[in-house]
Amino acid sequence: MGGNLVVNGVELEESYGKLTWLKSEFDSIESRNSDTRGIWGNDKLRDAMHEFATNMKHHRKELSQKIEDTRKKIETSQEAFEEADTKLRSELEKNTSDNPDHGSDS
Repeated sequence: MGGNLVVNGVELEESYGKLTWLKSEFDSIESRNSDTRGIWGNDKLRDAMHEFATNMKHHRKELSQKIEDTRKKIETSQEAFEEADTKLRSELEKNTSDNPDHGSDS
């Protein structure tokens, strides 16, 4: 039933970094709708592309927020595991230094 919890801090850190980069990319994408209005020619096509660009702008904002929420959860997890690791290490060091038989071959 039991098992060991293994936390890979490097993977958490890499995930945090990748999400930070991805959010930055999403946030820096600007609508090219105004740049391309003249190339479509057909009014219906131009209007459809305008609607698509407008919808993508909205969806990008939603995705950016979800990325940020996930990034914050990873950051909170990192901090909690680092705190737990530090506390456990401290307790282990304290308990091994208080035990005079620790390390003897008796």
